[in-house]
Amino acid sequence: MRLTRVLITFIVSLFLIGFFVPSSSFGFIEREYTIREVIDACTNIVFGEVESVNVRRLQAVIKVEEDVKGKSHLKEIKMNFATGQYKQGTSPQKMVRLLKEGMPIIVFYRQHYGIDSMCFIDNTWFQMRSYSGRRNRFNSGGDSWWSFTHIDPMMTRTFDGKTGTFQKVVRDIIDGKMWVLAAKNAAKVLVLSGNSTEATWSQTYVHTNSMTYEYQALRKVKKVGKRPVAYESTKLRALPNLKDADILWIGYEEISNFGRNLFTNVTENKIKEFVKNGGIVVVSGQDSTPTKPCAVGWLQGNLTGVESPPDRYFVVTGKSEPLFTTPNRIQSGTIYVDDAWVDWEQSDEVFATTKERNELVIGARKHGKGLYIITSLRNDSQFTVNNNKLLMENIIHYAVNKLQQEKGDATN
Repeated sequence: MRLTRVLITFIVSLFLIGFFVPSSSFGFIEREYTIREVIDACTNIVFGEVESVNVRRLQAVIKVEEDVKGKSHLKEIKMNFATGQYKQGTSPQKMVRLLKEGMPIIVFYRQHYGIDSMCFIDNTWFQMRSYSGRRNRFNSGGDSWWSFTHIDPMMTRTFDGKTGTFQKVVRDIIDGKMWVLAAKNAAKVLVLSGNSTEATWSQTYVHTNSMTYEYQALRKVKKVGKRPVAYESTKLRALPNLKDADILWIGYEEISNFGRNLFTNVTENKIKEFVKNGGIVVVSGQDSTPTKPCAVGWLQGNLTGVESPPDRYFVVTGKSEPLFTTPNRIQSGTIYVDDAWVDWEQSDEVFATTKERNELVIGARKHGKGLYIITSLRNDSQFTVNNNKLLMENIIHYAVNKLQQEKGDATN
């Protein structure tokens, strides 16, 4: 659905610091935000309890019980709901009726020149702002009333449940755990992304925004057959959580940039061991120069990265039908590829090559119990990812089905 107005909520305030749009311009959030994004974008997270509610005055006071992230220097948060939008479903009257004394609450906020916050109580997200707080430890908005703007129904895509459950999830993520909400039988995909490509909110660079267009496109694949797929993103090339993943998706230009190798020997060996033990690695695009081909120390065997002109046309081999038909039919001329691969091994499965230069577009190589899926996809922008996303979905389906075949999983 094309959205003509963007909701400048807490999240947008975090990602576009200094860009202010009055509350009258609220619309809807355009995409789903991950819990990790919300946590990373905050300067502070506090757990508290509703101490008092004044239904007549549309006010409430929150007792701050714990600083979970950052030092808030807050003992209480005074909330004025009368300032919010008087619209059905998001009104101050509805908000104040949801609050009950003793109810636990989570307040995520970023303090800059004032405070932008997103708060959570059972199954409900709502936004508060304070414009009086300045960026110092002694005046953090605690003495002023925070102003309510609206209930945000779209943030339930990030989390929808009880506050106590969400508090545990927030603690686990801050403690470094991944795939916290993943189903027991989920295929766990670790996506290395964000070092070489722009984040989705590219107008202003904010280091906390880890959602690249490539990662966003992958996250839309929620299931393969009956098996759920769970994603986590990292910018750490050391891949500290790789052992917990089933699939590693190495994003565009995360291996090399201008021919410069971006992996250490330790990381390369870790990737090879991961595949040997049954993991699947998907390589999404690389960057070679005429004198510096992409390094392949992460790959068992030989392959050569080459600098190639951008291309859209490919020739499919007889072995590649699932990758170009399931669940989407992909035709030559509809995708974007760039620097590709040559000198593959005879035992490799070659699924498609470029039409003019006979360079690898997609291929696979077995190693131990696992598999490499090697592509030349050009996922450097919203435009190219949008053209490649259907093929990316096919690749995820192919990879998850290969996992199930290797492990004898009958869930699909």
